[in-house]
Amino acid sequence: MTEHKLTERERSVLHAFAQGLEADAVAENLGITTEQVEQISRNILHKLFAGAVHNIVNSPENATVREEELVSA
Repeated sequence: MTEHKLTERERSVLHAFAQGLEADAVAENLGITTEQVEQISRNILHKLFAGAVHNIVNSPENATVREEELVSA
């Protein structure tokens, strides 16, 4: 199974956004550029999306649906 854990930096950016900060304020607080904050944000979304897709594909409900589809085919 592929892990989609957030790095410490990604968690810091996510926490700052959760506090209501804009990208430029996050960048200033963390001492990085706005472009870096935007890239980190994309990485976060990618990891969260990949993790969600993995969970959906591997959920027991989907396994049951696939089995039922095979039986009825």
